[in-house]
Amino acid sequence: MKARLILISLLLLTTACGFHLRGSQTANIDIDNIYVNPSSAPRLARETISQLGAAGTTVAKSSTGATYIVTLKEEKFDRNVLSVSADTGKVQEFQVVFNAKIDASHPDGRNIINNDIIRVTRDITFDENAVLGKFTEEALIQEGLVRSAASQVLRRLQAKLPTSK
Repeated sequence: MKARLILISLLLLTTACGFHLRGSQTANIDIDNIYVNPSSAPRLARETISQLGAAGTTVAKSSTGATYIVTLKEEKFDRNVLSVSADTGKVQEFQVVFNAKIDASHPDGRNIINNDIIRVTRDITFDENAVLGKFTEEALIQEGLVRSAASQVLRRLQAKLPTSK
């Protein structure tokens, strides 16, 4: 009985302090018929289209008749050295960086967003004894970076595009 009372008290205290489980949040973009032009960012465009669909936005197949045209370009991954072993002089940590740019415009060419930079970074340790595993880990990190960048694109669109509903 006493244990049950303690458990209930803990649950009530946890909810009273404002604690909430962290989860993925989908943006609510109240704009239909957005055309995403992949230009030179095909991975980011694919993920952005997927997230727009999950947010309930209709994605246009072509720029003809679209409400807004979003162009994603200059997608690029970089690796920067963060730390080197003092004993061996070999790299121990990298920073994986994903960069891209976004433009958004009306179909008549009036710009809303022009050359905004999307930049997402993650750190990764490197172990020369587990090279294959680290390459797989880096590929997974790159996928996560693209997802994070697509979320940034949605947040920027949500902030800068006027809603139609």
